[in-house]
Amino acid sequence: MALPAAATRKASRTCVLDGLQPAVLTISGPGVQANRGKPQAVADRMLIIHGYLFDAAWSCGMDALNSLEQQTLRTTLEYDEAEHSLQGPLLEQVLQAAGVDVGQAMARGLQLTLQGIDGYRSQIPLAQAVRWRMLIATQLDGVPLAMGGVGPLWAIFAAHQIPELGQLPVKQRFPAAVWGLYHLQLGSATT
Repeated sequence: MALPAAATRKASRTCVLDGLQPAVLTISGPGVQANRGKPQAVADRMLIIHGYLFDAAWSCGMDALNSLEQQTLRTTLEYDEAEHSLQGPLLEQVLQAAGVDVGQAMARGLQLTLQGIDGYRSQIPLAQAVRWRMLIATQLDGVPLAMGGVGPLWAIFAAHQIPELGQLPVKQRFPAAVWGLYHLQLGSATT
């Protein structure tokens, strides 16, 4: 069955939200070139429950994220203490696709809050996340990340290659890694 012309896929390096797929990632904060409005009471229930209120944000679906340049990292994960391969775009690329001037955001000392669907939240300096080459993983060992596992998105990094993390026991290396990632917020540090 052919799709109507208005519903053709538009996934591109600019992460167009085309309405054909649900949004899997929303980014809010300074510098974001918005493609959506404030959270809606029903459609954005988790954003509201987790306390994210904004006037505008940027969202995209999985095809759009997969259209960005894909990177691969290998690291030992805390859950089984085995080495795995993870694939997806770098956080920096995703933020750039959302219109964020990453260099300027780092110069301003912006913090990055990462929110998972399970309620887990982590906040780190954006500069640190970029230095760590944080990946927005969409695949684990060549298989798409799934709901009910650690997906569909996982903010992760090669902890063993980061001096301040690599010396820690594996189960202590990933406090800033958020699985089930669905929201990124740029802003000032929270107290």
